Amino acid sequence: MSLFSRKVVLIEETSFHMGEVDYTKHSLYDNIRSYPMEVKAGKSLYVKISSTNGVDVSIVDNKGYNVKFQEHVTSESVMGPVPIKEKGTMALILGVFAGDRTDVTMSAWME
Repeated sequence: MSLFSRKVVLIEETSFHMGEVDYTKHSLYDNIRSYPMEVKAGKSLYVKISSTNGVDVSIVDNKGYNVKFQEHVTSESVMGPVPIKEKGTMALILGVFAGDRTDVTMSAWME
């Protein structure tokens, strides 16, 4: 690690519950969440995630392509480094099957 590199937090560590019934959603479940992240070219993206019953995690680049996917994440895991090729908005998408419930803890950062 050089003197000038530093960790830039994109999503603070946060915990939440997914999969509850929500009549305001089209699917009637709160089972998909997306988080946009403003990234810079030449950096690497890292995502730390854990859940109680498993969650599918996808990292999407600024062109809409899936660059990293991990299915049924339960124990704490770090996805990355994911190289960032262009400046722009990437997205972190979390999903569980309709009717499944899970508690999720996650964070994201660039280095």
